[in-house]
Amino acid sequence: MAIRELLQYVQDAYAALTQLSMIIVDDDGNPVTKVSNLTELAELVLFVAQKEGTTFFCPRELSIESWQRPILAPVGCLGMKSILAPIFVEGKAEYWVWSGVLIEEETKWLVREQSMVDDKWAAVIAQAAVLPAGAVEAKLRDIERMAAICGELIRGERCKQRYHAYGKPLEAALADHPLAYDAGRLLARLQELDPRLDVALYIERRPQACVVVAANGEKAERLKGRTIDPLFPPLVAWDEPFHPIYFQEAALDPRFSFFVRHDIRPKMLIAYPAVYEQTLEGWAVVASETALSPAEELLPLGHMLVQHWLLLTRCAEASAKTDRHLMRLSMLMEIGRAMRVVQNEEEIVRMMVEFAVDLAYGEFVCAVWCCDDRTTVIHEGALTASAASGYREEVRRRYGRGEKAKNQAPTLVPIGDKTVMEVPFFVRDRHYGVLAVHIRQPAEAKEAEVYIAALAAIGALMMQGAVYQDDEGIIDIDMLSEQLTAREMDVLELLIQGCSNREISERLFISVHTVKNHITNIFQKIGVNDRSQLIALVYQLNHRRRR
Repeated sequence: MAIRELLQYVQDAYAALTQLSMIIVDDDGNPVTKVSNLTELAELVLFVAQKEGTTFFCPRELSIESWQRPILAPVGCLGMKSILAPIFVEGKAEYWVWSGVLIEEETKWLVREQSMVDDKWAAVIAQAAVLPAGAVEAKLRDIERMAAICGELIRGERCKQRYHAYGKPLEAALADHPLAYDAGRLLARLQELDPRLDVALYIERRPQACVVVAANGEKAERLKGRTIDPLFPPLVAWDEPFHPIYFQEAALDPRFSFFVRHDIRPKMLIAYPAVYEQTLEGWAVVASETALSPAEELLPLGHMLVQHWLLLTRCAEASAKTDRHLMRLSMLMEIGRAMRVVQNEEEIVRMMVEFAVDLAYGEFVCAVWCCDDRTTVIHEGALTASAASGYREEVRRRYGRGEKAKNQAPTLVPIGDKTVMEVPFFVRDRHYGVLAVHIRQPAEAKEAEVYIAALAAIGALMMQGAVYQDDEGIIDIDMLSEQLTAREMDVLELLIQGCSNREISERLFISVHTVKNHITNIFQKIGVNDRSQLIALVYQLNHRRRR
């Protein structure tokens, strides 16, 4: 799947989640994706205003170098806002997410006052939803998560392209020496280049020490898992750190005492640096106790094999990571669909826990769900009942009646001697929860935050939708058909599919003005105020059953 298709896939998902129009652009304002969820108000801002000579968003023309997180920016009429979010690729903001158009409660009077001077804007703004401050903050967080996912996808795709450019010629040259993605096979291939090599090691550079992670050879096997002496020459900087180094009579050099202590006395030793993106990640070391000089091709071809192996390894890792992101995005969408048919809030929380377990970030998942005066703990994995009970009381103490859960950001907190990613979510007064996922590897915390926060947001959204159901949790589509005319039912079906007024007009061969009249009548008959309430009310069971 091409990178533009991947970005479009993510954008469509988040446009549906946030109910905002959305597009990704480059530094010059050129679209990278097609607009998702295009509303009439967004259409005016993006296309009509642009034709009149206003550039809606060109990052190069703005002072954006210091942006690290999404911001609200003015757009269209005075008082209207859009969300601009940078997409960072390898530490640099290269693309930008535009999401809009927002009208905040505090400025709605100003927007409507400005729109009165232009009938074209006034009619559209009159139908636009007005958002409270808390809802705007939630959308800012959603867009930030989307930007993080897009940045990872772009970086992974670029890695694939680099590996393709560098790896293909090398693969052809080394067709007789295929390499597996493990250090042991690499060492075996290096030894095949010179049969006199009786010691082969792969030393991995770690934050605290350098460790032998693979070893070939009768004597070399005893070194596996051991920490290398700090004075071992490859560990010390030299003039050309990204080139192989060759030593003669290494056993006589005190810096190689690590080998001598383990009854290995090399006469000749070569250390190949494993370098990825100008970072030294380790060394492949080969040695001989009998030969004083290596075969002529050993240095250049061995260096090529090491770099080839490292590139293939990183390519496999990047591909696996991209596949994992796509799989988890697909799983998020599926879990959202499954939650639509669940009538019980506690059951939705249970589904959130089960999905978080599938993400496999750690040893356990714990959710605390507070509903009025009742508090429930749902946990899976290696968490004792007493620890879960203690965490429940801690959540009740810190979040009280749920007010703090409205705007609380995901944080790392301890449960016993473990660290968890804690994500609070708020449904309505006295209905709130906290989803806590154990994080085994600190390096995975940022990725975990994106997916766990998205999961909590989807679960809360589904539970909010349940508010609009009747007492039995089921809405009869036949009842709606009795209240609505045949044409209103047609409009309702297209509204549920996410069509804009213009798209409905084109599909039903009626004017946009007539579409607006039908939508107003539908809202009045069903008793809702906007499209999000309508979809929450109707789509959950009826549209699925109708299909």
